[in-house]
Amino acid sequence: MSDPDVTEDPDRLRRRLSTVFGWLAGGALGLLVNYALFMLVGEGYETTWTTFVLFLAGAFGGMWVADRLGPRGFKPLGIAAGLLFSIFALVVVTTLLTPGGS
Repeated sequence: MSDPDVTEDPDRLRRRLSTVFGWLAGGALGLLVNYALFMLVGEGYETTWTTFVLFLAGAFGGMWVADRLGPRGFKPLGIAAGLLFSIFALVVVTTLLTPGGS
């Protein structure tokens, strides 16, 4: 069943999708920043809580940006989410396929 408010108001759908894209883009950016910090600091870097904190900070930051942009943030946040998530997936696959990387 579809939500009648969403089908009647395309701007509302764009706002909702912008929020999702902001969440994905921010979360992926937070995880990439966490990985970069891990690579800079080395094995002494605490990854358990920093991953959680940076992912949440990125996700909520992305949602904040999406709320500020409203429906016009649909395209840029969609592109940012796709690019950042692709880079994140590439880093994960590269790390797992590198000898001694897992």
